[in-house]
Parts: sequence; structure tokens; C-alpha cells
Amino acid sequence: MQPRYGIVWRDIGFCHLFLAVGALAVPVASQVLPAAATAALVVLAACWIGFWLHSLFLFGHEAAHTNLASRRKTNDRLGDWFVWILYGSTTVNYRYTHMTHHAHLGDHEDTETTYHLCLSVLNMLKAVTGIHVLEVLLRNRGHSEKHKKSTRTSSGVLASLRSVVVHAAVVAGLLAAGSRLGALTWVIAVGAVFPLLATVRTIVEHRQLEAPCDVDFSVELHGPVNRLFGTGPVSRTFGSAGFNQHLLHHWDPAISYTRFAEMGEFLSRTPLAAEMEASRTGYGAAFRTLIREARHG
Repeated sequence: MQPRYGIVWRDIGFCHLFLAVGALAVPVASQVLPAAATAALVVLAACWIGFWLHSLFLFGHEAAHTNLASRRKTNDRLGDWFVWILYGSTTVNYRYTHMTHHAHLGDHEDTETTYHLCLSVLNMLKAVTGIHVLEVLLRNRGHSEKHKKSTRTSSGVLASLRSVVVHAAVVAGLLAAGSRLGALTWVIAVGAVFPLLATVRTIVEHRQLEAPCDVDFSVELHGPVNRLFGTGPVSRTFGSAGFNQHLLHHWDPAISYTRFAEMGEFLSRTPLAAEMEASRTGYGAAFRTLIREARHG
């Protein structure tokens, strides 16, 4: 059940390619399109870039589980430079908080608690405006300081600065090319679309479907929730790196998403098959149920 590294790097390559396509779309198309069409293209391109930023981000998760290369040191360096360079962290830092999430999913020691939020208008506005991202960063920083991980904290600051420089360079390059709209598109994608998608995806993966908005899960116990989503092209794309089969990942975090087909087939012949079927749903169905509960609550 070793990772199929060729598939992993093919998928990472596609993410980078599609990011480049999105970044160039507005500067190129604005040369020939009328103003109204260019404005519409800015919105579409921002959604496209944000989507592929979200997709690439999930490979930082694969790096944390040492699924990019067979040697950990090589894996961590590749993860830092080909994934985390855009997201203000490092493979080692994320691994520390993420493995705590695996050990404490649903309890009060969990380090990834976005699923405590319901899909209310207010929470989505917090996601789109970057407020929720700031809350997560402050929470993670507090967690590191609590456990006196000064080395991780300092490396996290350097990683954040590196990411700021990279994004600033992209924006500066687009401005230097004479494309203010292209620069605006990148800012919207990074600052609004990507945080929104990451927030919604986490809530849909882990939140209790029937939980009302007024429950404070920092006080009450949420409990562990995982789901299996569809295996069609839309589900696989939105759940890049196997996140559409997130239940399997939480059952055995060491197994790469490139092996989930074999893992699922094996488990379907065990007593766990019933639990797998009970957790199976679609992104659309789960999203609609969570929206309905948010309106009621």
C-alpha cells in the first residue's frame, strides 16, 4: 500500500498548471474582450484560482503524512517548496497540529475545529473576508506557545513571510505587465475564494448534520464525524488528494489517497462495510442539510 508517487506529482503538477492558467487568463483576455466581459472574467478567474489553491493546499496534508516521497526529509522539503510556500506554513509545523487533530477529532483537544462553525451567513462572511483565517492562525500560534514549541513558532513566522513575498511577487508581476485586473483577480482568489472553500469543505467533512448553530462546541462535546463522498469527477476534484474519501483517511492516516480504491474495496468485505455505507453521502446533499440547519438555528 505504498503511495503511487507518480500520481501524486502528476496531480500537484496539474494544480500548478491550472493556477498559472488562471493567473494569465485575465491579462491575456483583457486585450481582446470588452470591459463588461473582462469584469465577468475577473470573477470567474478568481473562482478558478481559488479552487486550485484549495486543491493544492490539500497536498500539504499529504506532505504531513509523508506521502510525497519515501524519505521524510525529502518529503518535507518538497512539501515546503511545492505546496506550503503559498500558505504560510511548513510541513513540519502542519504535521504537528494535524496529527493532534487525528488523535483528538471531535473532542476539546482538537487543533482543527472549523467544523464547530455552522454554515450561517455570518460565518461565511468571516471566511470570505479572512477573519476566520486570522482566528485559525491565532489559535494555532497559541497552541504552539502553550506547548512551548518556540522552534516551530519561529519557523512558522519565516514561512509566513516567505508566502507573503511569493504572493506579493505574483501581484507585482501582474502589475508590471500592465494588468491591474489580473492583480485584483489574484488578491480576490487568495483572500476570499480560497478561505471560503477551505472553510466550507472542512465543515461539510466533519460537522454533525443536525447540529444547530447555537451549540458551543468549545463547551459541549461534538464527537468524531467523518464522511465518504462520491467518487465521480466533481467529488474527486473538489476533494482533491482523496478528501472525498475522508473517512478512510481517518481510519488509517498512513495510507495515501492513491490507495483508497484498494483500501475501500478491502474494507467493503469486512464488518466495517455497514459503517462505510452509513457515512456515505454527496457534497451537495451534506451542504444542503447544513445550510438548512443553519437557517433553522
